[in-house]
Amino acid sequence: MCDSVVVAPSFLERMISHAQSTFPLECCGVLGGKKSVVTSVYPLTNDLASPTQYFANPKEMFQAARKMREKSENMIGIYHSHPHGPSTPSLTDQEKNYYPGLFYFIISLAEAEPVVRCFVMSEQGIFSPIPIV
Repeated sequence: MCDSVVVAPSFLERMISHAQSTFPLECCGVLGGKKSVVTSVYPLTNDLASPTQYFANPKEMFQAARKMREKSENMIGIYHSHPHGPSTPSLTDQEKNYYPGLFYFIISLAEAEPVVRCFVMSEQGIFSPIPIV
């Protein structure tokens, strides 16, 4: 497992902007990259249009996967927002995420300034915080 994840400030800004544009609903997207370095952000539509849950649009997910393959990237992360909650995995996040080893970015819009934190899920489904560099 990696000790940290490397993300350019412009990519963090893009995730935050996506979260703010869908407020008060959750946003979602995937991140392309290599190992622990994010090289692309792929905003997706939340088909649930919910303030507390997300489900990525399958067609857009397929298109993002195709773009990653064309760029020789791997899907290394998933991001979503918590419009009114903290930037920690919710019970729903813990129960409905199935990708051990990926980076999970959670963007909280509950405070005046957005808060972005990253977690990695173990094979046992336990989320551990990881520094964003």
